[in-house]
Amino acid sequence: MHALLRHLRGSGLPVPEPINIRAGLEYVTLIPGEAGSDAWDHQLSHESVRSAGQLLRRVHDATVGWEPPADVKWAVPFSPGDVICHGDPQPANFAWRDGVAVGLFDWDVARPGDRLSDVAYALEWFTPFEDDPTELRTRGFDETLNRVARIRAFLDGYGWDGPLDVVSAVTARQKTAIDEVVYLGGLGHQPQAEWVAASWPDRWTAKLATTRRVGTKLGV
Repeated sequence: MHALLRHLRGSGLPVPEPINIRAGLEYVTLIPGEAGSDAWDHQLSHESVRSAGQLLRRVHDATVGWEPPADVKWAVPFSPGDVICHGDPQPANFAWRDGVAVGLFDWDVARPGDRLSDVAYALEWFTPFEDDPTELRTRGFDETLNRVARIRAFLDGYGWDGPLDVVSAVTARQKTAIDEVVYLGGLGHQPQAEWVAASWPDRWTAKLATTRRVGTKLGV
């Protein structure tokens, strides 16, 4: 991961600068901005969503042709692709300033892959494919939520070219994410092991129906 981060920073990308690994702990620099639970207010506008798509495209493009260290071991199983995927590009893992995505961190599950893997993962969150009123309010959404416009904004920001079956892509990526949690949990990694013990993968699997239900209403 540190080799990847150094490459991205050398390409001018706003990602953490690796410092060292000491006593089993990784140390990297922070990216100025708001993230985590503070990210929700920043990703409400269509322009904000577009900015996230733009940043993800820049990151992907910077990894084309990059050669990882010969002894690289990626955290999760992967299918070869033309870029290095971030693996978890949700709003909370972007750094935000004034509604603009200005950084991307939490690279633990990066891996080679197809661009669509990250794009579909991001669309699950930025659309969002969620219809529980309480959860939507937690994320700052109200009755003005226009999911189709948000999908278009992200894909426009990314510069996606060509047709895309959004629902199929998102549900397939959700299944992969669940499989990865089970895989990492089985190896004893935290917090995935705790999630598996608490049966979270089963709950997430049930949410695939939510994605299909929302997608059917949107016609995407």
